[in-house]
Amino acid sequence: MKTILMLNYEYPPLWWWAWVCTQYQSELLAKLGYKIIVITTWFEWEKEYEQKQNLEIFRLKSFRKFKHKSGMLEKLDWIFQTKKFLKIFLLENKVDIVFGNFTILWWQIWYFLKKKYGIPYIILSHWHDIPWFFKKQMFLYHIITYFWIKKVCNYADKIVLLTKDMKKNADNFLPNEVEKNIIIPNGCEINIFTPNKDIQSKNFTFIFVGRLVEQKDPMTFLQAIKILKNNYDFSFTAHVLWDGPLKNQMDAFVLEHHLQKEVVFHGWVSKSEMLNYYQSANLQVISSLAEAMSIATLESLSTGQYILSTPVSGNVDMIEKDMNGDFFDYGNAKELSEKIYNYYENKFQKWYSVDDKYLENFRKKYSWEEIVKVYDDLIVNLTSDEAK
Repeated sequence: MKTILMLNYEYPPLWWWAWVCTQYQSELLAKLGYKIIVITTWFEWEKEYEQKQNLEIFRLKSFRKFKHKSGMLEKLDWIFQTKKFLKIFLLENKVDIVFGNFTILWWQIWYFLKKKYGIPYIILSHWHDIPWFFKKQMFLYHIITYFWIKKVCNYADKIVLLTKDMKKNADNFLPNEVEKNIIIPNGCEINIFTPNKDIQSKNFTFIFVGRLVEQKDPMTFLQAIKILKNNYDFSFTAHVLWDGPLKNQMDAFVLEHHLQKEVVFHGWVSKSEMLNYYQSANLQVISSLAEAMSIATLESLSTGQYILSTPVSGNVDMIEKDMNGDFFDYGNAKELSEKIYNYYENKFQKWYSVDDKYLENFRKKYSWEEIVKVYDDLIVNLTSDEAK
């Protein structure tokens, strides 16, 4: 039985987008017969150690304030605790391969494992951790950490990227080692995010899902709603799910332009509530300026919801024009308003739905079970090469 070490400072009940990936990779690889060791962060009321057949979870006590986010000092503390833990753990336990999430900062652990113990490792990149994918936001950080990111990437046996755009960026960053950069997309919980045409709204509704931050560009979404109200004669409701630092600005915009009847803010919602909006709303709008591979997009498309999106990384791989979605230019509220009204006129009023066979194939392609089969092949090939 091969042993895989999974390193991620977030794992249920701690959450953000990366924990979904680590959880499904761990649980499904364990079902395939691998011994999985997860090293993550402890949070109040959680067990420090947990075992589920082939899956063992070690939650290390480190400085962490919130379930849904962690700052730089919290991450650094977790790294320190992890390295200290592994020095003892590896005295009596053999590890065949390491799955490490993100490149930034973790070089201390991976470089240490590769140099001292000769353990091969795979980097799982989630987008902004390899220069210069999200240059505007991460430029200074990448300048400071460039040397260490380059080092950990050079020593990695494989680097898993989620999308074609991410691979292109990684290839430019490592021009002499492009063969180690491979694409394995995120998967979706297709047993949860299922279609349900029976509850689809008879009144035209659309949703915005995501943190209310500059990267998601929710103000372009609101500007499009203003244009719709002022220039088109039809009724609609736009639901905004989640919260963030731009909420006050968005509230002020809604009040100023008298959009209270059209825009409804819901704040943070549960997974079951999210599913209900995916299944019932007629359309989702994604106005992001940058993404890696949006989990919200995967979940939405898996339910058969139609999406209007900017041409961000991941979405251009998952959305097929006029089949399950369409695209508009970054920051172009006028074009977005036209696309929304076009959908209303030509699809909503004609009871359009995504083709059943197309949806079935999409759901199979992006199911976690199919994605983990690709990881299984990767592990077999990599560990066989190491044995040679």
